[in-house]
Amino acid sequence: MRVRAGRPAFAALVLALACAAAPPAALESARALGTRLSAGGRAEAEIERRALDPFSGTWRSVRGRVTLEPPDRALLEFPATGERIALRGDGGEWLQPGLKQMLRLGPGNAAAARRWWELLLPAGGARFREVALGGRRFALVPRDAEAGGDTAWIALDPRGLPARLEYQDEAGARIEYRLRGWRFPRARGRAGFVIAAPDSYQVVELP
Repeated sequence: MRVRAGRPAFAALVLALACAAAPPAALESARALGTRLSAGGRAEAEIERRALDPFSGTWRSVRGRVTLEPPDRALLEFPATGERIALRGDGGEWLQPGLKQMLRLGPGNAAAARRWWELLLPAGGARFREVALGGRRFALVPRDAEAGGDTAWIALDPRGLPARLEYQDEAGARIEYRLRGWRFPRARGRAGFVIAAPDSYQVVELP
């Protein structure tokens, strides 16, 4: 015997599927950057990574650059040390010249390392809600606290582009990225976010 769904039930099903398929609302703090990304598909900025040691109370700083491409690609490079970190939805790599090794990250570890940079990408609203603090500053709070993740803070420059990103790492250290000199060239695709280890390096596989 064939059972037909009534029109109200069918309409409810269509509405539920449409809501599930709808993309999350873009974060206000990522709106200007998202607009520029939609034009060329790639964003690059100079960064200064500052870490506050919770025990000594001193700041340590290193300069580098960050590259972002939607939907989920980030590349961090620190010329002074040669350290490079590539992060993608399917995994990533962390090149550590000081140890002559490269960590090959599986999707889980790459996602954990990438979650802060995703706040700057258009899809950041999927996991975080935004609280305006005034003065072009925003707090980004996880939508599901049980899923992990802490609050982050973003400050924008006069053009609405990210100028500072702050959060605390797993060890409780305060991390601050200062960003400037944003550029928006054409996207290069996944190949630009894959790192190959030199032959003399040890490669360590992480899940």
